[in-house]
Amino acid sequence: MANHQEILISFAFESETGDVTGVMVSLERRTLLLLAALLGPRECSAAWMGHLRGPGRHAEPAAPSAAPAVAPSVMQAALCCCSPGLAAGDGLESARSAAGTESAEGWARMAGLPHGELPSLAPIAEHVTDLHHATWYLEQNSLVVQRAVQLAASAHEGQLRKNGDPFITHPIETARILADLRMDLDTIVAGLLHDVVEDTDVSLETIESLFGSSVAAIVRGDTKASKMTDYAAALEHPDERREFNQRSMLLAMSDDWRIAVVKLADRLHNMRTLEHMPRHKQVRIARETIQIFVPLANRIGIDKLEYELLLLAVDYLFPQELKGLFGLELLGHWARVQFWGVLDDFLLKDQVLSELDVYTKLKGHRQRWKSHVDYWAVAFAE
Repeated sequence: MANHQEILISFAFESETGDVTGVMVSLERRTLLLLAALLGPRECSAAWMGHLRGPGRHAEPAAPSAAPAVAPSVMQAALCCCSPGLAAGDGLESARSAAGTESAEGWARMAGLPHGELPSLAPIAEHVTDLHHATWYLEQNSLVVQRAVQLAASAHEGQLRKNGDPFITHPIETARILADLRMDLDTIVAGLLHDVVEDTDVSLETIESLFGSSVAAIVRGDTKASKMTDYAAALEHPDERREFNQRSMLLAMSDDWRIAVVKLADRLHNMRTLEHMPRHKQVRIARETIQIFVPLANRIGIDKLEYELLLLAVDYLFPQELKGLFGLELLGHWARVQFWGVLDDFLLKDQVLSELDVYTKLKGHRQRWKSHVDYWAVAFAE
């Protein structure tokens, strides 16, 4: 008898062809009745939604429609310690770098912009405006954010996403997700630049010279290792490259919790736009999301990202018949149970990750995230 994990995977691939009858019968016989008995009728979906969020978890407040006047206590939070666990003033290295101090002419020259001219942001004006509103708490360093957008727009010029949008919309939306989490300036800048080393000619050395070593370190941690080393490039099998990238990603995340948050924001926006990918990639990415990124968000404690990532992944792994019968929340709980432990097994059984105790280091990021949330809660309360 096939186990639950095999049933879920075969279900996803079968649904690609549109012929799901046989798989649905198999699921009915072996699991659907058990699901119904354990979880109750569809009316319990709301209760399970609360269960997935957990006690005391609340949605993040919506971003303001316009940049409001910033209270002194909130501005102090933004300027002094946006990332708990860092020394006062850290998280703002990019504000002291060339991006925050150079004149417009000097900046364009140092950034290597074509003909020393700033790129036109008119085609993505709506995205840029939304990002400006979302980063209202970094108002005093808005020039740095603007210049990160300029560099990313110039580097990604001519690149398109699968839906035909300019590629630059992806890093901007990634940065916007980070801003909704009130991440520090360096993390926002790294979110804007997280793909430039992997997909363009811009080097880590250039990023460090323009925005500082903190931003460069986060970008390095979020860049696929297979694009940066000869060893990884020589790996022929996709699964080997994927495992190498995941190992390198987790190693980088263990050093700086902000690397993990940027990667989660990156994955969330990719999941929000997954509809434009081929079906086989939808299934692979959705499975990886449930196996690696949902438990990672859970481990750090970012409930909002965990919940949305889970529901988006489930939406691509199950056909409409089951989603209509049980709802995304019930299927999400079931899918997470089936894949529970995949991340932990990788962390504990991989020789490199185990020897460096990445499991414990990632676990420690939860307290950093909690301190971050508590800090902002106090700032807004004052």
